[in-house]
Amino acid sequence: MLRNTQDSWGAIARSLHWGVAAIILIQVPLGFWMVEVYEEYTETYADDTLVMQTSNAHHTLGLMVLSIAVMRLIWRFSNVTPGLPDSLRTYQRYMARLTHVFLYTILIVYPLSGWAALSAYEGEFPIFFLGYDSVPRIVPQVIEGEPFDYPFFAEIHRYMWRLGGAVLLVHVSAALWHHWSARDGILRRMWRGAK
Repeated sequence: MLRNTQDSWGAIARSLHWGVAAIILIQVPLGFWMVEVYEEYTETYADDTLVMQTSNAHHTLGLMVLSIAVMRLIWRFSNVTPGLPDSLRTYQRYMARLTHVFLYTILIVYPLSGWAALSAYEGEFPIFFLGYDSVPRIVPQVIEGEPFDYPFFAEIHRYMWRLGGAVLLVHVSAALWHHWSARDGILRRMWRGAK
């Protein structure tokens, strides 16, 4: 079934969920590696081919996360959301909803802050998507030290990584708790659509 039901996530919701999870598993280590490549390049001024390749991959995956997050939100609001098990306490229901709000916020703000940082950068560094190196800027270029400059958005991007890691840890821990301790079918619903 493509659409969600009261008891189960549909194939589209599951595909969007696991697709963004897979991209994030690649994107986070790639981001750390990209920073190392940038630092080495600025110290040695070696050939910038690797800088451009890692940037292309990181920017492309970031914009894909943003696109999938928007699709997930549209799909979520246009479909029924499977109910939580009756066995959950009120605070657990509240925490589940709050965690999802944080996850969706991070999935939007994290890539947008990276895009904004690149947009605000006063130099001529390209913003990539699938090798296309003229992705439009979403904020004006700003001289460093002025409000809303590159460091401002880069700090938001770094903060989103930290917050995202913490919220993701809560999300994964809760899913595993539901699977191994509560045995209420929550993880199975997202894994294969069964209750």
